Amino acid sequence: MTNEMVRRVAMAISEASAGSAGADPALDWKRFERQARAAIEAMREPTEEMIFRGGLVKDAPWDGRKPARILSAMVDAALQDKAWQAENAS
Repeated sequence: MTNEMVRRVAMAISEASAGSAGADPALDWKRFERQARAAIEAMREPTEEMIFRGGLVKDAPWDGRKPARILSAMVDAALQDKAWQAENAS
């Protein structure tokens, strides 16, 4: 059984994949499960920027959602790749 995060990432890869154009990601995502697991595994070791950004959340009040805020800040840092954004700007 596939866990929820692997399924979400596999669906995102399916949607972004040029090879599955026209395919329904809700049905096609299973083809991308291996890639999804590899992508999630690669993020296991955060970059220095991700660690820094996660640390900025430390003063947030503890309300049961703090770990989610830290993770979101770290993933946001990973996605803010200036070189990629410049290359893919429309």
